Amino acid sequence: MTMFSRLFSILLLVSMLVACSRPVEPQTLRGEIFGTFFEVTLGTAHEDVDLAQLEQGIMTTLNEVDRQMSTYRDDSVLNQLNNAPLHQPVPVNDELFYVLQRSEAIASRSQGRFDHTVGGLVNLWGFGRDGRVTSAPDEDEIEQRLEEVGYHFLILDENEQSAMRTSDIFIELSGIAKGYGVDAVSAYLTEQGIDNHLVNIGGDIYAKGTRSEETRWRVGIEAPTEGRQVVQHILPIEDIALVGSGDYRNYFEENGVRYSHTIDPTTGLPISHKLAAVTVLADNATDADGYATALLVMGTERGLAFANQHDIAALFITRGDEGFISHMSQRFEQDHQADMRVPTVQ
Repeated sequence: MTMFSRLFSILLLVSMLVACSRPVEPQTLRGEIFGTFFEVTLGTAHEDVDLAQLEQGIMTTLNEVDRQMSTYRDDSVLNQLNNAPLHQPVPVNDELFYVLQRSEAIASRSQGRFDHTVGGLVNLWGFGRDGRVTSAPDEDEIEQRLEEVGYHFLILDENEQSAMRTSDIFIELSGIAKGYGVDAVSAYLTEQGIDNHLVNIGGDIYAKGTRSEETRWRVGIEAPTEGRQVVQHILPIEDIALVGSGDYRNYFEENGVRYSHTIDPTTGLPISHKLAAVTVLADNATDADGYATALLVMGTERGLAFANQHDIAALFITRGDEGFISHMSQRFEQDHQADMRVPTVQ
């Protein structure tokens, strides 16, 4: 399933560790999931692990997330919920229920700028499971789908661990489930005793521990250019999630108008402001994923005010007349500005 419909590329910058008079590279496992790539890099303290067994466990973890939360799989638990009769509670397992709870919390706090019931609009604009389109839908179609959006139409029962649709909503978790996949892989690695690792799924990252005894993990935050990849900032991180959301890679154009894949659930329209990308740092990638989407929808001014109000570490990259301009929330500035670097070569 393609959970990277609002993919903002985060580059892992590989640095070298010199030990015993020779360079030592961390071990990295790579593959594909959710319609995008994944990379799991182990800190240099874990050189003697069984990589084949570890890779099997990682794939099992990711495939289970896919089985529960994909809208591209007819047999997924999420699609069972989407296809269930209205007002009928559907039992869901722990992982999906948790993601639905976090989605509801972020939707409520952001006043619907993030909304996991936006799937009908995403499909209408050609960025979902129904396939691409080359022209904008009619206003009447947009209004009709907009009436079907609303996180309050999904009722979660914690005692029964069930979910119930009260309107013909289509739940779509691309704005948060990839982040959960990162957290799930990190939890699996920790259970295996791998305390130093970096998980990267399509640009959603969690860094646990350090790269080596001497160095932290370092990631590059990409400038939202449509051509070659250019790193705007370099940031060392440790025991934190870093997730970006951007509007500059997935879109279509019609009559000179560019339509972003990021849909504002409150208007039913693609975003059209100058905010190109947002990066959020948080304790877990699930929340960072959801908040990055919400902030991108809000735009720079509202997004900064929201991030400051809710103590969110966020970096906003806005299109200016002469290039890109970075804006930091108060929490980002307090916790990360001193560590952030501008690359010397781009």
